[in-house]
Amino acid sequence: MSRLRHFVPFCTLRSIYQSLILPYLTYGLTAWGQSANTHLNKLLLLQKRALRLMYFLHPRSHAIPSLISSKILPIHLLYFEAILHSLYDVSNNSAPKDISDKFVKTSLIHSYDTRAASCGKYIKFSRLNQQRTSFSCFGAKAWNYLPSRECNLPKPAFKKSIRKALFVALEGEED
Repeated sequence: MSRLRHFVPFCTLRSIYQSLILPYLTYGLTAWGQSANTHLNKLLLLQKRALRLMYFLHPRSHAIPSLISSKILPIHLLYFEAILHSLYDVSNNSAPKDISDKFVKTSLIHSYDTRAASCGKYIKFSRLNQQRTSFSCFGAKAWNYLPSRECNLPKPAFKKSIRKALFVALEGEED
């Protein structure tokens, strides 16, 4: 990318990023995305390096403005997006059974008509810290944090809404 950036326009560099780098970052992200920050930071550094090369920026310059302008999410927000997409499939019964079995709706725990039960929220308890960072616990918390109107959107509108909210959060990190 460092050599190619001198000869091709930015849109081509972005396409190269999306075809050669992004698939490696997102493959199996829901499985390994909650790994230790030391591992994720290595990937984030590579992601930032690619963006700095694309924008001809200094190696120590701030990367968030380039992430925002190129519409690329950092690795930790890519994980959050992947989790929410998986939970959308679980809530609409289109996820594989092995994944769906990891989540229990609040309405199945008891027969009381509570706010959480009527909104389709999930419940996941764990005693261990290692389990609290697992896919099922983190996914249930992330899904429960969403407003119920977003959970009921069609899938394309849901994806667009989540992506927009993640970029708003990324702009908040910039400040």
